[in-house]
Amino acid sequence: MVMKIKCSKILQYGALEIVAIYFSLLMVMSLLTGNLVYRRSQSLLAAAIIVVLTSHLYSDRRKYFITWGALGTLLASVLYIYYNLNDSSQVYLAIKYLSFSLNESCLIILTVSMLWQRTKKFILVLLLILALIIPIVFWGYYLSMDAWFASDTLLAVMQTNLGESKEYLSDYFTVSGMAAIIFIVIVAGIVWRNMQSVLLVKEKKHFTAFISLALLVSATACYKTRDNLILNTGWKAKENLQKYADFQKMQAQRKSIVRLNLQENGKQQGVFVLVIGESQSKDHMSAYGYDKKTTPWLGEAFKQDNFIKFTNAYSCHTHTIPVLTYALTAKNQYNELQLENAVSLLEVAEAAGYETAWLSNQIKYSAWDTPITVIASEANQQDWINHNIGETTVSNAYDLKLLDSLKSLKLTDKMLIVIHLMGNHGSYRERYPRDFAVFSDMSSEVGSYDNSILYNDYVVSKIYEYVRSLPEFNCMIYFADHADAVEEKLGHDASKFVWPMTHIPMYIGFSERFRQKDAAMVNILRNSQDKVFTNDLIFNIMLGLMNIKIPDIYEQENDITSTYYNSDIQRFKTLYGQRFVREDLQ
Repeated sequence: MVMKIKCSKILQYGALEIVAIYFSLLMVMSLLTGNLVYRRSQSLLAAAIIVVLTSHLYSDRRKYFITWGALGTLLASVLYIYYNLNDSSQVYLAIKYLSFSLNESCLIILTVSMLWQRTKKFILVLLLILALIIPIVFWGYYLSMDAWFASDTLLAVMQTNLGESKEYLSDYFTVSGMAAIIFIVIVAGIVWRNMQSVLLVKEKKHFTAFISLALLVSATACYKTRDNLILNTGWKAKENLQKYADFQKMQAQRKSIVRLNLQENGKQQGVFVLVIGESQSKDHMSAYGYDKKTTPWLGEAFKQDNFIKFTNAYSCHTHTIPVLTYALTAKNQYNELQLENAVSLLEVAEAAGYETAWLSNQIKYSAWDTPITVIASEANQQDWINHNIGETTVSNAYDLKLLDSLKSLKLTDKMLIVIHLMGNHGSYRERYPRDFAVFSDMSSEVGSYDNSILYNDYVVSKIYEYVRSLPEFNCMIYFADHADAVEEKLGHDASKFVWPMTHIPMYIGFSERFRQKDAAMVNILRNSQDKVFTNDLIFNIMLGLMNIKIPDIYEQENDITSTYYNSDIQRFKTLYGQRFVREDLQ
């Protein structure tokens, strides 16, 4: 009889402990030997075993299972979003995340239980909130934008500021998105309440060893499944941020290479002006055929011989940083150059003897936060008119204030001036004075956007009016970083990509002197105005116009000022190669 009781206890507890020890040793050995091959089934089974085993350590097993189930389901629920919007091609990474979320739930509950009497409660609350960041962000974003929170979106968020985030939320965040967050908070409250009543029973034999074993198994399983569908969003964004950091570190080396390899020292004299628009769609510009008269000045300008309108210009991405990182450096979608080795337009211009200036109404975090500010920091003269740095995108002044900055520059006879507008960046109603609210009530998103286009047309007309009066003026090149899908109410979110996000305006206005002196180049451009062009090739067109040739850097096949420009429609792409322009032109 005694033997039967002992065997029963062994079967009840010993077998489970043996299985747990097996899995813990398996994972520890895997870590020590560097063997990262770890089956998904092992991770899922480990979570199940730990849940069953650790339930014996709690005073109320039923509440323990409810707590673990609620937390695990909440963390894993984001998988529904992915498969509702995408195909099942990444099922392997999805299962890894399912395993990760279930093991993470075990880890959180065990940790909170262990520290309940030893740590201040607000620290444990913070731990729970951090664990719920993933479902809060993904569900809130999905129900507001009907889109997956992808790495491009995260990267844009990481490189934005509080004010811009507020404006974005005010424009796109919906009631359903807020409802999702409230629901998650309510579930979190239930989990927290259960945690208070589900306490560990420390009288169990071998308690410390067993709980340590359970923590080890859960933590190792989480580590083994960290390469999953959700966390990869963060890893990829971090990887791109590191590339941007490397770009800054290599600045001095790039400049020395340019000086050594400069073949023709920018023989072209004169003033070149590069104007960068923001979030502007040619689909909402009357000069490109829109039915509202949003660009009256540009429409008249296109009738003149000294203006060239490019009809098939596309953005290389739908977010500002990825676009301008390529547009203003030698890196583009069509070469294998590493970003950290890609010289910038200002670095080249400076080496060729140009005085450089950067005027901006964009947010300047510091001189080193993004590749754009790294590039801008090279300018000999700078003026950032938005003084609410890092706090808001509601500038101290509208874009026309940049005209004062332009007039204050110390001019030379050989100069590159870059003007970065706030343009048509959302929130659209904040981008123009009330005098330009002519198309509809400002509460209308499309009407507000059209009003901002009208004001942008006025600003650029004043900039051009001034620069064309300069004795050494050669040309003004205008392009937008990307467009906005206004009618679709999608902004320019790459995770919800539609082609209108890439439909950008691009045009050049020449001085009469330059048009006659470089008639051959102007004719090439005029004959190329209907060819496809992506704005990551701006660097090359600028080198062509400025007559700067650098071996191994200048690419004539990517320079639309050259007769060797490769206009094969099959090669052009956007989103860093994820989509091909031919899809939009078919």
